[in-house]
Amino acid sequence: MAERSNRRRGPADVGKGPTRTTSRRAARGGPARSRATVRERVTPSLTLPRGAASLSSRWESINPKRAVVLAAVLSLLALTLAVPMRTYFSQQTEFDELRSSNAQLQAEVRDYEEKVAEQNDPAYIEAQARERLQFVMPGEKPLLMQYPVPPPKSDEERKAEKQAANPWYTNLWDSVSAPQK
Repeated sequence: MAERSNRRRGPADVGKGPTRTTSRRAARGGPARSRATVRERVTPSLTLPRGAASLSSRWESINPKRAVVLAAVLSLLALTLAVPMRTYFSQQTEFDELRSSNAQLQAEVRDYEEKVAEQNDPAYIEAQARERLQFVMPGEKPLLMQYPVPPPKSDEERKAEKQAANPWYTNLWDSVSAPQK
């Protein structure tokens, strides 16, 4: 009986010893088929790109236990980093908000400083006294204009102003829904 080797034979091994060329079917009288032929018949022939073929061969050679351990380690790492990353991003957002708030407050401070400097100006003080308190300088003649109060509006005028202030579709709806008088 010939010894079998576990090593696969390639084209260089042709003629180097006994090989089994027929399958069990061939021994029983059926047509001879190699394993490759049976595999091609069972699985549809796919033309995979070179990278995909190497990737599929890598997936076949992965030890399931190692894959589970790797997945567990990656999950633990993700869970461990999730809370600090969330804290980091929330602090960055808060920092950006505070930075913009700080810039706005600095602009307000500059405005108030300008107002204080303006109020220390004698010309500004004089202009405000004339406008608000109606003061006059000695030798000037004051002139105060008093405008008459307009007469009160009638109900029809108020109604016409209200109708003019409404949007066009409201006026259209009112004219359709309410009968004319």
